[in-house]
Amino acid sequence: MSHCFTTKVGVLAVAISLGTVPMLGHAADVPVARALVPLRQLPDASAVAPVQRFIVKYKPGSAPARDRSRVQSSLRAASAGAIGTQSVRGTLGLQALRRGATGAEIVAASRPLDAAEAQVVLRQLRQDPDVLYAQVDGIKHALDLMPNDPQLPVYQWDLLNTVGGIYGPQAWEHSTGEGVVVAVLDTGSTPHADLKDNLIPGYDFVSWYGQSPDEPDVAGDGDGRDPDATDPGDWCEGSPSSWHGTHVAGTVAAMTNNGLDVAGTAWGAKVQPVRVLGHCGGLTSDIADAIVWAAGGKIDGIPVNPTPADVINMSLGGGGGCEEDSVTQEAIDFAVSRGTTVVVAAGNSNADVSQFSPAGCNNVIAVGATGVGGTIASYTNFGSGVALAAPGGDPSSNAGLSQGYIWSTGNDGKTVAGKDALVGMMGTSMAAPHVAGIVALMQSAAVGAGRGALTPAQVHELLVASVRPFPVPPPVDRPIGAGLADAGRAVQLALGNDLPEPPAPELQNGVPLQGLAGANQQSFLYRINVPAGARSLNLRTLGGRGDVSLYAAPGVEPSAEDAPYRSLHAGTAEAIVIGSPQPGTWYLRVVGEAAFSEVSVLAIAR
Repeated sequence: MSHCFTTKVGVLAVAISLGTVPMLGHAADVPVARALVPLRQLPDASAVAPVQRFIVKYKPGSAPARDRSRVQSSLRAASAGAIGTQSVRGTLGLQALRRGATGAEIVAASRPLDAAEAQVVLRQLRQDPDVLYAQVDGIKHALDLMPNDPQLPVYQWDLLNTVGGIYGPQAWEHSTGEGVVVAVLDTGSTPHADLKDNLIPGYDFVSWYGQSPDEPDVAGDGDGRDPDATDPGDWCEGSPSSWHGTHVAGTVAAMTNNGLDVAGTAWGAKVQPVRVLGHCGGLTSDIADAIVWAAGGKIDGIPVNPTPADVINMSLGGGGGCEEDSVTQEAIDFAVSRGTTVVVAAGNSNADVSQFSPAGCNNVIAVGATGVGGTIASYTNFGSGVALAAPGGDPSSNAGLSQGYIWSTGNDGKTVAGKDALVGMMGTSMAAPHVAGIVALMQSAAVGAGRGALTPAQVHELLVASVRPFPVPPPVDRPIGAGLADAGRAVQLALGNDLPEPPAPELQNGVPLQGLAGANQQSFLYRINVPAGARSLNLRTLGGRGDVSLYAAPGVEPSAEDAPYRSLHAGTAEAIVIGSPQPGTWYLRVVGEAAFSEVSVLAIAR
């Protein structure tokens, strides 16, 4: 059985006492950390994993495509051709298990195959003139990264009007996602108290459940496919269960304004949990079938989804690129043809997204990750295939109370489910459901305004058009899309309204914005809200290399010519200190007097 396709990452979760949800836009009361879940180590992607399943699609009109009784003879010929080669010794059988949603056959080998043997089998299958494509039915896994400092209290910077947040309150004035279904293809979900009322029936598509002693038990629930999408735990090789699907679902649509725990991005929407990941991951064929089912397609032996999804979120992936994963591309194309928008996590390997599936597939909205300061996350995948970025968290952000993680619904069980918990995670897995939630807000707003549902192409176009610029542009060799996801602006476009210029990024009080770089005379504008009664306002640039100047003004954007406050020292260490500052919005502008890099910007009002 294949291992998860990921680099080795540490995963840490914390269960905390259930606190009180704040009024929207305000910080929660600080809960106390109670339980620490041990570190989870995922297998190294460099390890060579055995292969036991394949996906084979026959050409339309061919004998095996017309008559399934002809499939087995084709497979016997392929296994006979493989036996006796230099790489394949001993007995080997290929058995067609079922026909998948895209018309491809799911094929099992009679024993695990190493990489060389699997390639021989693929060559034999592909030599058949009736075969359209053949691929390994590989394992995909949840793209999760978890906090390493779990005893810190929770602030949902990711949903609010922070420099790296999605500006949820601006969207919630017009839409909460009511009437929209978001299918979360993941580990399933637990009935968390702050999520359960927003869950609708889904399905468990994990088909591999260890029918014999030689087969791995991916499902972990004692059976194969069934209507129960509850997460029984995905512990893997001594590592604890992640409750990943519950966390992702909470980011999409945790119950809000209920006096409990956290808020969701689109808290009026419904989440449809679709279980595709079990112990150590999930099969590509199961995921492809789940995509088709979630979009309302027909799967043999499974009831048609009575509530087809408007949006599909996949915070999962595997290596190899979509050109090697035709079945996933076909399933995505089907979903999009039905009007379902497909949002996927870009991946956490700090590599080009084209090397991964489903993030590298066509017709998806691939989402990169940023930290609390709106800067590129250290782990995120990148490339021209990434549409936009959203909060994924990054602990290097030095973000105070939240420590820069994404906090959502979870569970404190190490293997099987225990008690409800709030859990902090980081990764593009956390970025994608923010965007899936924004799509739900957009669709609800568009339908409510009488404009009708947006097509997936329109959703993509409006999302890209609505982004805010990065406060610190990503490196040119690591692009992560058009800019930062902005729920408020996206909903305005969905309503058919024109957009003003995006606001200047808002700095968090006392939290440094790191990594600023620019050329001679290039400038960056920021703002900070100074509360009434503040005794001082301290504005600074520090660290890095080069030469910058700093300008500030209350209520208006300052320039080098008319700014009432300025600091013009040589180098990057600039400081403006104002006593008894005027309350309200203050603006500060950083101007390069020469090229500069790795400069931090800090604003403190107190």
